[in-house]
Order: sequence, then C-alpha cells, then structure tokens
Amino acid sequence: MVKIWNHFHMAAETTTLSRKEREFLAREELILKHARRLLIERGFQAWNMDQLAEAVEYSKGTLYQHFTSKEDLVLAVATDSLRTRAEWFEKAAKFQGSTRERCRAIGFACCEFAEKCPDFFHVEMMLKSASFWEKASEQRRQNHAFEGARCWRILNHIVVEAMALGDMPRDAFSAEEATFALVSVTMGSHVMTQEPQLCVLAGITNQMRTVRLNQDIICDGLNWKPLFSQHDYSATDRRIIKEVFPEAMNWYRA
Repeated sequence: MVKIWNHFHMAAETTTLSRKEREFLAREELILKHARRLLIERGFQAWNMDQLAEAVEYSKGTLYQHFTSKEDLVLAVATDSLRTRAEWFEKAAKFQGSTRERCRAIGFACCEFAEKCPDFFHVEMMLKSASFWEKASEQRRQNHAFEGARCWRILNHIVVEAMALGDMPRDAFSAEEATFALVSVTMGSHVMTQEPQLCVLAGITNQMRTVRLNQDIICDGLNWKPLFSQHDYSATDRRIIKEVFPEAMNWYRA
C-alpha cells in the first residue's frame, strides 16, 4: 500500500513530529483510505462527506479541518496516485540504455503501476473526466500539478536528449509535441483496454501487451531509433525486469 502523507509529507522525513502532528497525519491517512475505497466502490457522485464521516467515525467538521470540500479530498487521493507514478518514472529513467530503451522503461513503469496499484490507477483514470477541479483548494491543485509536472519532465527530458543525439528527428515536431503524443497514446490505451466490447472487436486478450504495443507504434511513428524492427527489444525488456521492475514478470508473461 502506498503511504499517504500530505500536509507534512516532506517535514515528516526531516524532523521529529509532535504528538498532535502525528495524530493529524494518522487521521488524514484514515480519511484518505476510506475516501479511496468509496471512490472505487461507488464512483465520484454516489457518496458524500456525511457517509465518509460515518465510515471514519469522525464528525464532518473534523473532515473539513483536513479538506475544504469533497473535491479537495478527491484531488488529494489522485495526487497520491500521481506522486507514486512520478517516483516510479524517476526510477525507470535511470535505466542504462539508449533513449528509446529508457522510454521503454518508463512504459514498464506505467504498466507496473496499473498492475500493482490498481485501486490508485482506477481512481486516477476515473477522475480525469470528473468536473471537480474548480472546487478543490488552490493548494491541492498546485500539489497535483507539481506531481504531474514531475512525470512530464522525466519523459520530456529523454525526448529532448533523443533529439539532441539524433535518435529522433528534431525538425518534424517539437519535443513537447512528441512527449504529448507518447502520453496521450499510453493513457488512451489504458482507458480503451478497459472496454470489454472494444477488446473483443480488436481481438485483445492481454491489456498490458496492447498498451506496450501502442507505445512501440507511436515511437516508430516518431521515427525514434532504433526502430522496433531494428532492435531486440525483448532483450531490453528482460534487462528492465531484472534491473528495475522484477515483479513486472508477473504481468509480462501473462
């Protein structure tokens, strides 16, 4: 389970917290835990703060000491998900290989996150279509934007490096356009493979294999060298599993 820290996320790592601060953190973690459960079980609309207060056995007023609104709370759940994803991206980006191989490692991080943290992943996907941003606090929006920017910068840095090294053409599109294409195809593939009827029509039996295939298709479309047909990427996959994400073998072989 992913740890949830929030107001004192950084401070908890560098200072000794007071008893009051520890109690605040523990209460907030409990609130987020139950909010995440309600989101998964009922979606965004079918529960309210009264029901959450009953679940955590605190008053609704206590909930509002931590979160300004239901939307603020939900965004905190989504930010925890995004923070974990960013940490795994950073881990993947350190893989030793060509720029495309490092991009492939980040693709592994996406799939590993979806497999290993399915609750967080489903909440994150669901909230991309929920209209709640304007009702969340400015601080929560900033926190979420910060974690999202971490994910973007990690991939964008590799794309910039690929263009500088000549692994990818630099005159056809900008690094930002290429990054956006990669992110869009990856996230869209995750969403589309959740639709059973579409999977039947497309003959999809392995969701993660399809996500990674689409990543290869877009990388080839960007003319990111070496192209899929020009390199033994199965050997790269074995290295990524061995050196970065050993538990990925559970879904890689499925």
